[in-house]
Amino acid sequence: MTATLIDQVGLVHGMDDETYHADPVPGGSLSSTFARLLTKHVPAKAKAERDNRKPTKSMNLGKAAHRLALGAGPRIIVWEHDGRTSAGKAERAAAAADLATEAAVAVTPAERDQIEGMAEALLAHPEVADILTTAQPEVSGFWQDGTVWCRSRYDLLADDAAFDYKTCQDATRRGFSRTMASYGYHQQADFYQRGLQAFGHPARHKALRFICQETTAPYLVQIHTPDLIALEVARDLNDRAVQLYGQCTSTGVWPGYEELHAEPVSLPAFYFYDIEDVLPDQWRPLENDMVI
Repeated sequence: MTATLIDQVGLVHGMDDETYHADPVPGGSLSSTFARLLTKHVPAKAKAERDNRKPTKSMNLGKAAHRLALGAGPRIIVWEHDGRTSAGKAERAAAAADLATEAAVAVTPAERDQIEGMAEALLAHPEVADILTTAQPEVSGFWQDGTVWCRSRYDLLADDAAFDYKTCQDATRRGFSRTMASYGYHQQADFYQRGLQAFGHPARHKALRFICQETTAPYLVQIHTPDLIALEVARDLNDRAVQLYGQCTSTGVWPGYEELHAEPVSLPAFYFYDIEDVLPDQWRPLENDMVI
């Protein structure tokens, strides 16, 4: 891992994954991922989730696809032996350190074939192939929002646009809408744009574009951008995240739930529709209220 400390605003080319994810800013910095956690959970829970993050099979596949598609990122290890055998256990033990520091990502032979097919389909997409040829991969950025240091890692950064590569189950517009809401991609777009604005980059006036690729054959590709309303919502959420991060890091206190006893809790509306056949008439939902 490269011994790097960041204390100046700017873009950094060639920084390895280990250094970036270890956070090279003295005192720490806010990433898009942690900003999303801070607006999803109370600070104590967000911090615990960040500190105890374990790579999932889906995350590993995505990282491996990044490596083949972008030509940058952690190296790929293909398991040659069953992990239950002596050879397999030795193979995994030898790679444990690199896997723990995110210097490498491991896949099975079947997953290797899958990501090779994805990379081939990606390069066959004319617009994406042009982006991959002209944009710089894995560019790290560091800036300050008030007193808070922030960091971002652009999958692909061109002269006039920034891109993020996402693997997914459904690359359609509707599919991206659902995953954007689930994973906060609109927040990531706003967060990354803040960095570009701080750097004075030519792409600062354009929203981050997401190159979405399905993980099942024929590995279809679509490019999506959050709309203006999504970005406005994201701006407010990220403002809140920066504020919370600044407060928590300056005080050293990551609060949990504010009150031990909350107000009385009502049943959700869908519950009454689910049990309407056994409800007394006064509790039955009106037919004209059933809006889907």
